Parts: sequence; C-alpha cells; structure tokens
Amino acid sequence: MSAFQYLLLGMEHTGTALVFSVICFVASLVGLVVVQKAIKEFGRASIIVFSVGIVMALSAILMTSFGAIGVWEDYSSGSYMRFKLPC
Repeated sequence: MSAFQYLLLGMEHTGTALVFSVICFVASLVGLVVVQKAIKEFGRASIIVFSVGIVMALSAILMTSFGAIGVWEDYSSGSYMRFKLPC
C-alpha cells in the first residue's frame, strides 16, 4: 500500500525498484535451492532454525556496535546527545 502511495505522490524510482526486485527474486531462489539441498543432504530441518538464529544474533551484534559507534562519535565531538524530535 505504501508503494502505491509513493507512486501517487510522484516519489517513485521505478528503475531502482525494478533492479532491487530482480536481485531479491534471484537471491531468494538461490537461498531456497541451497536450503533445500542442505536439508536433503543432512536430513534435518533444524538448519533453517540455526540460520535464522545466526541472522538474529548477527543483527543484534551489528546494531549494538553501530549504535555504540554513533554515541561515541557524538560524545567525542561534543554534539547534542539528547532525544531528538520525531518530526
């Protein structure tokens, strides 16, 4: 729905969206084939659970790291570190 709203407001980048959609489609097919082969080879569906856990752990580590780096840069430069207005 939000993509339709972007089109109505004239804020579209259809070329970029098309490129990303093709890349995501191909990557999802490759991932599907790789996971199906791994499940067939090892005979365990827990590979999916482990891969989701790894992605979640990696994202938690990366989000914490980038947040800490941003706070350190604000602290060392002496910039405004209070809550920012949402608008």
